Amino acid sequence: MFSVPSVVKSVLLFYMLITVAICTWNRSLLLDRTLTHLHRQRIPAGVEWEIVLVDNNCTDDTAAVAEKHAKTLPLRRVVETQQGHSHARNRAVDEARGELVLWTDDDVNASETWVAEYARIAQFYPDAGYFGGRVTPWFADEIPAATRAMIEANLPLLAPVYSLKDYGTEIRPFAPGEGPFGANMGYRTDVLRRFRFDPKFGRVKTGLIGADEVSVVRAVQNAGIPGVWIGSTEIQHYIPPDRTTVVHFWRYFEALGRTQVRLEGVTPAPTLLGRPRWAVLGSWKARVRAWLGRQANRPDWLAHYLTAAKLAGYADEASRIGSPPYR
Repeated sequence: MFSVPSVVKSVLLFYMLITVAICTWNRSLLLDRTLTHLHRQRIPAGVEWEIVLVDNNCTDDTAAVAEKHAKTLPLRRVVETQQGHSHARNRAVDEARGELVLWTDDDVNASETWVAEYARIAQFYPDAGYFGGRVTPWFADEIPAATRAMIEANLPLLAPVYSLKDYGTEIRPFAPGEGPFGANMGYRTDVLRRFRFDPKFGRVKTGLIGADEVSVVRAVQNAGIPGVWIGSTEIQHYIPPDRTTVVHFWRYFEALGRTQVRLEGVTPAPTLLGRPRWAVLGSWKARVRAWLGRQANRPDWLAHYLTAAKLAGYADEASRIGSPPYR
């Protein structure tokens, strides 16, 4: 492992080409805003950049939005016909010309020095294979103040719902158990060509099964490749009203439970109706606690509610793939 000095020089050592990769499916209005924000990037001398926009079978105005912004941004749109975020990510890696691939989403506002900071840190830490930065909430104006206050009060619980990540503003090696989120992360291109995104993970259309970046970062870390947290970079991730409801929270955490099964498999255990008994009973107990807590206006009701959803998703996915026999 390497150490990160307290002061990092601001001068680039040599020329660098960076690829910004964005995968999108039918969100042209948000994409238009994201690309508009990218016009403000302050690209330093010695850095060239390109934007690879992967259109994953969009049927809206994505092509027109890309054509408009390609007049003033170094943007290429490519179409990936295999549906799914992992397929789109792998296509972006195949198309990348840069030595570093920066990932973000189609619903973000990137800080003006986002690309420049990745270039600066990546040059001074050539042994680092991956990088990550802060992802902070960007609330839609239409969200009621009470809803926003509830979310902000529960950000430690709800951060995964909005892909939020904040380890502070330092520049330092990732600590054990830490890793980047997809809205603000970078990889050496040669690393991503060794460790591909697994299509059994990642969202497909409106589905919420994720963890495509989690499976990659785990593989990279297990290979002993170090990474650096770049706390000086920030991506604001848009939070629309339809993602602030308890119904959405349930769907998301249920998908987290399903994702856990796909990542880790199922431990042999007694079953109930073809599902791990501990998960079924745990989910129902958590539902009761959530309901009672909400009726009593206790703040812990949400934690129980999210636990119930995650265990329900785990149980359903374990049933789908078949729980191993218990002896």
